[in-house]
Amino acid sequence: MSLFFTTLFTTIDESIFKDPPITVNITNVLESHNQLTVHCKSGDDDLGIHQLPYLGGYAFTFRPNFWGSTQFYCTFQWPGFSQYFDIYKDYRDRIKCNKTLCLWIVGKQGI
Repeated sequence: MSLFFTTLFTTIDESIFKDPPITVNITNVLESHNQLTVHCKSGDDDLGIHQLPYLGGYAFTFRPNFWGSTQFYCTFQWPGFSQYFDIYKDYRDRIKCNKTLCLWIVGKQGI
């Protein structure tokens, strides 16, 4: 009997247990002379520092964890301003982002 279950579970495509990947896209709509500096991280990954020109974008893709606790946070900086923001929180964004794409725009009014 245990051989049957072992065989059954090893033949099932493991992708049915995984959520689809999610892409977070950040776009700079600050005034044309303001470059946006973005630094995003999670508890496990540091995605590095990215410089976004006016109307420039930065995107990253990940697969949420099974427990629903995936979180990414970013620091946004431009002349005279710095802000920290949770760019993806699983419980807040999974449905809002339609389980595939989160679009964020950074402007003078904020994120």
